[in-house]
Amino acid sequence: MRRLAASFLALACLASCRGSGDGPRPPLDPAAQRALKNAAIAELGTSPEWEHPELVPGDVNTAGWEDSAYISRDGKTLWFQYFPGDLFRVNDVLRFHRPKSQGGLGGDPAQYDLYHRGPARGVSPAYTSDTFSASLEGGAFRGLTRFAYSRDGRNEWGVMQAEDGAFYYVTHDPTREMKRDIYRNAERLAIPGGDRYNEDNPHFAVTAYGRELFFDSDRPGNDGKNRIWITREVGGKFSEPALLASPVNVPGSTEAQPHLTADGRLFFTTTRDGVIAIDAARRTGENTWSAATRVLWPTKSSAPRVWAVGEPTLTADGQWLYFVAIFQNDRGEFDADVARVRRAASAAR
Repeated sequence: MRRLAASFLALACLASCRGSGDGPRPPLDPAAQRALKNAAIAELGTSPEWEHPELVPGDVNTAGWEDSAYISRDGKTLWFQYFPGDLFRVNDVLRFHRPKSQGGLGGDPAQYDLYHRGPARGVSPAYTSDTFSASLEGGAFRGLTRFAYSRDGRNEWGVMQAEDGAFYYVTHDPTREMKRDIYRNAERLAIPGGDRYNEDNPHFAVTAYGRELFFDSDRPGNDGKNRIWITREVGGKFSEPALLASPVNVPGSTEAQPHLTADGRLFFTTTRDGVIAIDAARRTGENTWSAATRVLWPTKSSAPRVWAVGEPTLTADGQWLYFVAIFQNDRGEFDADVARVRRAASAAR
């Protein structure tokens, strides 16, 4: 299941976390589980410019895995990836797609069913993921709709919609040894080096420096870790990607999931300082950045807890920051949900 290496799960795997392998147990009562998660979310650390975080209300979050969130510029549509299980147990511990002769499950759906959690939501096959959108109705997100470019048997994630309405997202191509590639609508983007490396988590923006595509990648020179890169589109062709300069990318850390705001702040997920957290740096030039500041971070040490936060995405007015939280309970099980936090009234942009 390399399909989610681009998603928030990638950072968790890079941090060498492993789920418990002692077999499946019945899930907690949904109401009790949500109450525990809300209590854990309230323990997150936040910088002074943000209020108290909360789980996204509505039909989005379940006992399954909600990941790779993106909020529309107007705050009315939320895209997210969904997988009906505990990805650490299925993907990392059970090695679902590994042949049985090598200690895996050989992609056996009957074995996956032991670890099923949450509604299937039309995902096909049941052990793959899919991307959905939900619309804001009466203060909650309702009416799940499958992403227009989803395909059965494939996995799309990292969806974002540019100002011109085009969708950018990541998918893997089984004919290309499961490489992860960035697409714009139905077109695979010909990013230099993309035939050799994995490109993940796209963010496209038109800025004073041109038509820019930010993404994270496992390209060489990264100490074996994902880092954030940038390429520019001129005349329909993309330039050779450049590594974002320090202090965005720093030695010994993973940086991923970039989101650039209209006023030039780059929000991203990082593993620096020993936690998986969200930082932000302000752009000061074509590839120069201010010192990164911490925005959201896990603080609670007892289970259930928020083990990590990431996938930052903001509304165009900067009033809401949506993100993904990975929870760990006292049974060694993991779950991911979409959360959000409102900008404090006193905070200046």
